[in-house]
Amino acid sequence: MKPLFAWGRRHGFLLTLAILFAIGFTAADYLRPVAEQDWLRSAVVFAVMWASGMTLPLRSVTDAVRRPTAVLAAVSLNTVAVPLAAWWIAGWIAPEWKLSFYVASLVPCTLASAMVWTRRAGGDDSIPMLTTVVTNLACVGVIPLGWWLVSDTEAVAELTRGLQEIGAAVESGGSGTGGQTLASQAIKLGLVVVAPLTLAQCMRHWGWAAWADRAKPTLSWAAQGGILIMVVFGAVTTADKLVAITQEGGAAVFAQLIAAASAMHLVCLVVGILFTRWILRRGPETQIAVGFSASQKTLAIGLQTSMDLGVSVLPMIVYHITQLVWDTVVADSWLAKGKKDTAE
Repeated sequence: MKPLFAWGRRHGFLLTLAILFAIGFTAADYLRPVAEQDWLRSAVVFAVMWASGMTLPLRSVTDAVRRPTAVLAAVSLNTVAVPLAAWWIAGWIAPEWKLSFYVASLVPCTLASAMVWTRRAGGDDSIPMLTTVVTNLACVGVIPLGWWLVSDTEAVAELTRGLQEIGAAVESGGSGTGGQTLASQAIKLGLVVVAPLTLAQCMRHWGWAAWADRAKPTLSWAAQGGILIMVVFGAVTTADKLVAITQEGGAAVFAQLIAAASAMHLVCLVVGILFTRWILRRGPETQIAVGFSASQKTLAIGLQTSMDLGVSVLPMIVYHITQLVWDTVVADSWLAKGKKDTAE
């Protein structure tokens, strides 16, 4: 009983996420009027990004700024390598999921887990901190541009044929309505991602830094709570699609999703580590930091973007869960290896 309780404490967030997703899925008919309120979803994401930004002391990033090659490598891999891996790997599973995985791969790095797992492995946590800032600011252009690049192809036009709102943008060939979609998505991301991060940093500059540092645990819990709310909303808004797909594929569908998400994450994690080791010639502390920063994705923006673009949120959630599970194993192994090397 005690080992089970200890496991529950360590993985409480994952258990809560699974329970809330199940609630949103089963009670979709009752919760749909609330979950489909776009302003409410945007407000939740705004709050999550603000809470994360308030705990972000930018002065601690000065060392990474002085030697930016590791951060640039992490940013490049996160914004380019992960989408390429998603498009290739997800192409081996059911076609309904390819676009959903690709959208999930476009979202920026997550601050909380990237820093936590980097610290857990004994790495340089200034790298995930700066990578998160850059990728979150860049997502205003990366997500709309990445979507436009694939939505202008015939293959994706087939995949999105059943999505009426996005289908109109696809049929326009990337101009007209498509251009409006690109611009409107960039503006929306600017309002729910860039604006709260900017506001948070301004508040720290205006004298709220000491309060934010003291309230860091509370702000972190608030950010996680917002993410869990978005999980419920995502389950509600895609429940009908999930029912149709799972009735056809059953458990095999989820096995495919887990395998694809694991492959995407681990490939980019290993590439980040090896690139830093062989090309940048940096030490273990930098290698693991780049690996985690390059391969991790934020759940809050991923859920919002998936719902906005009309694709299923399940691949985003599966990716987030698999990255937490795999990175726990990697971080613990990395730390144990480091201690062993030090002892020798």
